[in-house]
Amino acid sequence: MDKKELVSYLEKIDRALQNPSSLCVYGSAAFILLDEPDRTSLDIDIAGPYSQADMGELRRVAEAAGLPFNPDEPSQSNHIEWVSGLHLCLAQPQPDSEILLWRGRFLTVTTVSIPDLIASKLIRYDEIDQSDVQYLIAQRPISYKDIQTAVRRLPPPFGRDTLLLENLELLKQDIELWKAKH
Repeated sequence: MDKKELVSYLEKIDRALQNPSSLCVYGSAAFILLDEPDRTSLDIDIAGPYSQADMGELRRVAEAAGLPFNPDEPSQSNHIEWVSGLHLCLAQPQPDSEILLWRGRFLTVTTVSIPDLIASKLIRYDEIDQSDVQYLIAQRPISYKDIQTAVRRLPPPFGRDTLLLENLELLKQDIELWKAKH
């Protein structure tokens, strides 16, 4: 899905909701809503512990809008992934730095700060993640120190994950390369 399709799903969900819901998204959905050019995805990653919604109602209205909710099998169609705390490589949102991405009548969609979004990408840091991070750094002044601080805020065990910390060092090198190109 692209931004137009994602917003259309959010509008359908919002129209069907009967209770206020707040969803903290990250991953590709956050980047799509932050206007990264040509960014698409099959899923909307929702940080469960940082969201407030009636799960039964949200599941029902999302599926009615055409978005399966946590499909059992890996899906090649658009869907929602509600990510629990156990698998969530994302720092808890800081009240003064949450970013409002979309708001409807009942549905509010936010994400974490830019440094926290970048830190969440370091668990994998593949080509798409690198492109996402490069986009954010080009859009907003973010220091490497801000990203290091965000990594320290990641929940255990992610903040001490060896691969993540190696990727943080790779990011430091990438930032220097990106600066040299501009």
